[in-house]
Amino acid sequence: MFKAHGVTVVQVSTFARTVFINFLLVLLSIAASSCVNAASDPTVTGWIVPANASFTTVKPLLQNAIATQTKSDLAHVRIKAKQDYWFIIDLSKQVQSKLAVIYADNAHLSHVEFYTLDDNFDQLAAVNNDTHRLINKVLPHSVFNTDSAHWGVIFARHNDDGWINIGFASDQQFIAVVNSRLRDFIIITGLLLLCIIISSIVYILSQQAKSIYLLVYLGCVLIEFLIAQGAFNYFSGALLPIWYAKLQLSLQVISLAVVVGCFIHYLQSRNIIKPRQYKLLAYVSLLCVTAILSCFMKQSVHFIVVTLSLGCMLVLLSYLFFYWRTHTKQAASYEFLIVASAVILQTLCWQASLVAGSPLYPFNELLIVINALLFVVMLLSHERKRVKQYTFSLSHDDETKLPNKRLLIKRLDGLVKLATAHSILLFRPAVLLNARANFGYEHVNEHIKVTMGKLAQQLASMNVLCVETNKQGLDCIVRLDDSTYAVVIIGKLELSQIEQLVCVINSVFADGITHKRLHLIDKVDIGVANYPLHASTSSQLIQRGLQALAAKPLHGERWHMFNIENVTLSQRRIAIASALKEAIECDQLSLFFQPQVDLNTGKIHGGEALLRWAHPQLGHVPPDLFIPIAESAGMISDLTEWVITQALLYQKQITALLPEHIVSINISAKDLLRKDLPVLFITLLDEFKLNANNIMLELTESATLFEGVDIKNALNDYRLIGVKIAIDDFGTGYSSLAYLSKMGFDEIKIDKQFVMNIEYSKNDQTICRATCDIAKSLGSYVVAEGIEDSQSMVKLQSYGCEIGQGYYFSRPLAFDAYMLWLEQHLETTPLVTSDGQTVTDLIEKNNY
Repeated sequence: MFKAHGVTVVQVSTFARTVFINFLLVLLSIAASSCVNAASDPTVTGWIVPANASFTTVKPLLQNAIATQTKSDLAHVRIKAKQDYWFIIDLSKQVQSKLAVIYADNAHLSHVEFYTLDDNFDQLAAVNNDTHRLINKVLPHSVFNTDSAHWGVIFARHNDDGWINIGFASDQQFIAVVNSRLRDFIIITGLLLLCIIISSIVYILSQQAKSIYLLVYLGCVLIEFLIAQGAFNYFSGALLPIWYAKLQLSLQVISLAVVVGCFIHYLQSRNIIKPRQYKLLAYVSLLCVTAILSCFMKQSVHFIVVTLSLGCMLVLLSYLFFYWRTHTKQAASYEFLIVASAVILQTLCWQASLVAGSPLYPFNELLIVINALLFVVMLLSHERKRVKQYTFSLSHDDETKLPNKRLLIKRLDGLVKLATAHSILLFRPAVLLNARANFGYEHVNEHIKVTMGKLAQQLASMNVLCVETNKQGLDCIVRLDDSTYAVVIIGKLELSQIEQLVCVINSVFADGITHKRLHLIDKVDIGVANYPLHASTSSQLIQRGLQALAAKPLHGERWHMFNIENVTLSQRRIAIASALKEAIECDQLSLFFQPQVDLNTGKIHGGEALLRWAHPQLGHVPPDLFIPIAESAGMISDLTEWVITQALLYQKQITALLPEHIVSINISAKDLLRKDLPVLFITLLDEFKLNANNIMLELTESATLFEGVDIKNALNDYRLIGVKIAIDDFGTGYSSLAYLSKMGFDEIKIDKQFVMNIEYSKNDQTICRATCDIAKSLGSYVVAEGIEDSQSMVKLQSYGCEIGQGYYFSRPLAFDAYMLWLEQHLETTPLVTSDGQTVTDLIEKNNY
């Protein structure tokens, strides 16, 4: 889109502008020469007789005028509205050519007639060999034979005050005049149409209002020019040309209004103009409408209205200009001043030409060409700047103006193409997120600009890649995203060089961020990857750098080098997250049950539901791996609902065999706080006809410390349902006795790390004994998990532990195997006597 066949948009724009300017300069020179030629058209002298009568009646007056009056210059004659004029030319003293032409240079005459007379003032027949008959509507004329014609008489009438130029020339001279006029018309009309086309293309591409203003202005100027040249005479009746002549003045008002409107739009776009001053556009529009409606009034009234409207426009334009200068520190745009001055000059010149007549026509046409050139060149110049800004924004960060990822990849591609070894160092100031939340974006962005400036100065003397050269110096720092920056080190991978660079970066960011006496200490995370050691392409190198940045460095390390093992682990986590969603939706998960046995009676107390996942490709995925992934991926809620639904469904089948069976379900603190989870329990308990007292929710000790007040309120919601609550892995957290008393757990579960070595560890024995005493004092019963031998069981029972769980009784079993185990162990006798001396092993030693 921005580059094709190695040519950028800026290059195309520059080339197009150069070609266009050269082309328009050629047209300007031609138009200027045409205007000079027009100024030197053949002129003639003769007699002027104002008389509202036919030729037969006025003939004696004409003869008397020739006899008594002196000749007048017919090249620039002022005529009054609705007054008939007779112009007499002595043909015998003008040219020696056989064929000659007389013409009236005014395309808006309401009536014109040509007569050729002999020596006796008798009318001669017209010659019909006119090769320019088609232009008669814009340049009225008559061809005659000089051998017999002595006098030429022209009758002319105009409905408004105006000017007329009577011309006389040989046939060849008239052809030259016509060709010159036609060339001028084609050049100027073509130039205006070309400018309109260019402006239209620019508007289509940019969709900017300034192109619309230019289109309206050029359209008005083109219509004015066509009216002045009489081009509309070919498409209208006898009355419309009169209205067209007035319309020229009104279009001048609209042309100037476009300049005023464009300036108002400019001030609005930069929030310089006040809201109440938006009314100025309404005033400008009102002046334009008034000028158009005045075309239907008398010429004197119309002229006054147009003059006042133009005066108001000039006053408005002056007011806006001085308002702009007094309310901004920006220097005035020389382009705008030149164009505005040219428009005002051309407006005044056109007005003057309507008053002064044909002597100003050539200069007015020259101004049209100049204005069109200025407008379009200014538009193209602005578009080129806009394209440059847009191109710059594509390769640079908006806030810091640093090179972005696009430009970095372009430079890295160049290094890869040359097979130049290099390393990318990515760093992320850890304080940015917190600082933006507390200090605001503007303050933090200013701090980043200053800090990056300091860092760039220190990196300038090091062997780092200059991504681009600008006015401020060498840009060697790249902003990849909102908080990640990059520096490229040229050359082979050298740890000493990286260490030096890391020291520089850490020293620059060591001061942190201060705002309103608040200070945040900054820490920088740094990741490094090398080409060609770690990647073969620029995109892959950036990815490797991000992976190194995301990895947690070991204790004491200030940066982290890319490691393929971390990538493998990360990819496995991604694969697990991707497969987990499908596993939940397609019931690929399963629940295993590990029995819980009453140590006093040997009866089956219940079973803990344990989540298992065996994936066809990933293999067995342990819960401690995929559950954190589910939490980070936002799937823990769906996973919890699946476990609860499946556990209660199995509980329904178990209670048909063992009505007092208690199922223990693990749940996270975040899920416990969900308002819809108690509703799910109520729905499922009612649907499966289950006793809520046989449901035990197990919370880890660390989870119970999570927002304690909310946890207590959530526990009360479950207790209202009848569900029991257990604290799991007791002893691994930081619960106090007061906290346990406040929460009021039904069950306290001793973690297996205190049970598995209880026979030999005095500390574990003390912890287990104390836990049983605490539970007894709080009215809770104790479950010990991790029992693997009879000695551990005997000790725990001696401490007062009621329930045991572990491999000594059974491994976790799939549901069908668990049901079979239950059927085999329904009949029980005491496991241990009251004095703890005799152990009756009712649980067979063939552990599953």
